[in-house]
Amino acid sequence: MHLDPITRYFHVSYQVPEGSPEEVTVRCSWSRPEQGEWQRAVAIPLMSETGYRLIDEAERKRWVYESAITERRAAGLERTVVFNPYPEAEVDGTVDVDFRVQIIGEDGAELATRECRLQADNTDVVCIEDWTQVIQQDELAEAPAREDRKWRFSTDLDPEVYSLGNALFGSSPADVPLPQLTMPLDLEGTWAIFMRSLAHGHALHMRLTGDERAAQVYSHYPRWEMPWRRARMDRQHLVLQQSHNYTGYATASIDYVRLVPLSEELAAQLEDRYAGERDRLVAGYFEPYSWAFNENVQDTLQHREPLTAFADARIDLVDVQIGRFGAKVVYETRETDPLLHGTIGDPIGKVNPQTENVGRMQQFTNTLDAGLRYAEELGMVAHANFGATNCYPGSPLEGDFSKEHPEWRRGAALRYEVPEVREHILGLYREALAIGAPGISIDFCRYPEGIDTAETCTGFLRELRALTEEFGGVPILIRFPATGVRTWDRFDYQTWVAEGLVDYLCPSNLQGRHHSFDVTPYVEAVRGTDVKLLPVIDGLSWGLQMPGPFLWRARELHEAGVDGIYVYQADSRVLGWPEDRRVMALLGSSEAVRRWWQDEEAARPGRTKIITITPPNHLDTYSVWERLRIWTEGIEPGALEVYIDDELVSSFDSPPYLVGTEELDSDRAIPTGEHTLRIRARDGESWLEQSFAINGQ
Repeated sequence: MHLDPITRYFHVSYQVPEGSPEEVTVRCSWSRPEQGEWQRAVAIPLMSETGYRLIDEAERKRWVYESAITERRAAGLERTVVFNPYPEAEVDGTVDVDFRVQIIGEDGAELATRECRLQADNTDVVCIEDWTQVIQQDELAEAPAREDRKWRFSTDLDPEVYSLGNALFGSSPADVPLPQLTMPLDLEGTWAIFMRSLAHGHALHMRLTGDERAAQVYSHYPRWEMPWRRARMDRQHLVLQQSHNYTGYATASIDYVRLVPLSEELAAQLEDRYAGERDRLVAGYFEPYSWAFNENVQDTLQHREPLTAFADARIDLVDVQIGRFGAKVVYETRETDPLLHGTIGDPIGKVNPQTENVGRMQQFTNTLDAGLRYAEELGMVAHANFGATNCYPGSPLEGDFSKEHPEWRRGAALRYEVPEVREHILGLYREALAIGAPGISIDFCRYPEGIDTAETCTGFLRELRALTEEFGGVPILIRFPATGVRTWDRFDYQTWVAEGLVDYLCPSNLQGRHHSFDVTPYVEAVRGTDVKLLPVIDGLSWGLQMPGPFLWRARELHEAGVDGIYVYQADSRVLGWPEDRRVMALLGSSEAVRRWWQDEEAARPGRTKIITITPPNHLDTYSVWERLRIWTEGIEPGALEVYIDDELVSSFDSPPYLVGTEELDSDRAIPTGEHTLRIRARDGESWLEQSFAINGQ
């Protein structure tokens, strides 16, 4: 038995009998000492963070609601379950229980039973369950209506769902927020902070009184604690805020917050994760448009909030997108039309999100100027980024330039071969430079159709370089399609490097394909020059899962000799799950990434054996442009085979694993309709095998 000093979870190891079948079921229970009144224990198998993220939801529910863990190919091996005793098995901060592990065969027969005593003194842990103790007690009511703008503390809930049968809820009219709540604390030193809410339920924002930014927090899985952060708690209180989304202020809820004290030595060990020379530059894309889509941005100082998260993620260069050519822009322009009113977002099922949030941001604030100033104050450099072109014809985003000159468009894109188009684009860059941008960027990758030939693109970059020379040689960053990505042959990066037209070269994938493109030609192209090579790792939901596959690619790029990494779309990671931000903070040190993998490889043999897959990016169907990716737990990475309906689709000698290939010819690797995906991974002298039901577009 091992008690983790950070989480205060018990890690209980046991031996699976020799001769056990390929799969066994493990059931865990606990009882007060020597009473024999066994209760179901909510325990999970020992896995990596990547594995926990990718585990099938049905299997996770079996862990939680049935206390049924499947162990595969574990005969004769030591396995481990992870048990959080709070709150069921903890009394007044003390744990003293008998813990039982039952190993059951495929026929239901009990193969073995292991028992041990679990004891822990957690009286130093602070658990916030009673939300009536907030300072603003007059903001609570027993049964408030939405228009009352009051919080409700319920104590009659299902303890199977909420820890002690209680939780805090709050709702209000969409345009009027709930008051903030402050939970008074009197703590000293560094603490690890965890929170729990109803999985897939209402979120809220949480911060400490000394913080500049509140983070959205929520449980991703049933009965799961989010590891929010570690922080110095001297003279800090905890503050709860209602979250805002594209329709306005949203219903909020929280079950509890648990704070675990960390010794100075333990806090230092956690910080050592990031130790190592900062030998790689990290650039991160930030789109104020997407950020403001769900935020109520009406004051300039609010622009500092997301940038503090970028600083926490140890980003060096923040690439701030302020528009796409041909569309309304999101900065204080006088050269074109800004987005001042309603806009639309990407469809969510049958819902087409619409919001006034982004327009309000530009009505009341200067987005670019604020971003530049706050990035510099926080120790980062900011570039003014434009998407090469997407006019969004017929939508609220379409700009006047596109409306007035449809003949200068190719589909939804402005045609760069038209001199007037290039003049318009250069005028917007000139404006951004006049506002004070210390660097500029252009994204040719997301919508590359504006470029018809390599000559057109290179000619435009010559004009852009001449413009930057007027401002003292401002650096230029280019994101463009890597080899094999749509229209990649229209971007002559070798000439750009030879002529000194770019300062940062960022070859990139697009959507779900080409995440492992060969970086060698780009390394050769910049060798002996001042151009910095920052290949892209995609941070969006169709990208590589964190932390494992994401850091696999980071290590691969570091070892190839790149100057750094560009993360598109970094704000999806930096402003999202707290653990993602902590993973991002590793990227600037090849030593830190290498050490992360050393720890991962050392821990692998003790983890449960399982094959996991990435879920569909949208609803329950895999789109043709995305790739189903595979992660194996508990076995040495090696040979792996992929079958769909018993037909071999792809095979690999080592990771990364996926269905089909990264190339366009695998767009139909998953056929339309329902299918059975079977994956076999080499495990010693035999194979670990699992099947999944999947749907193709």
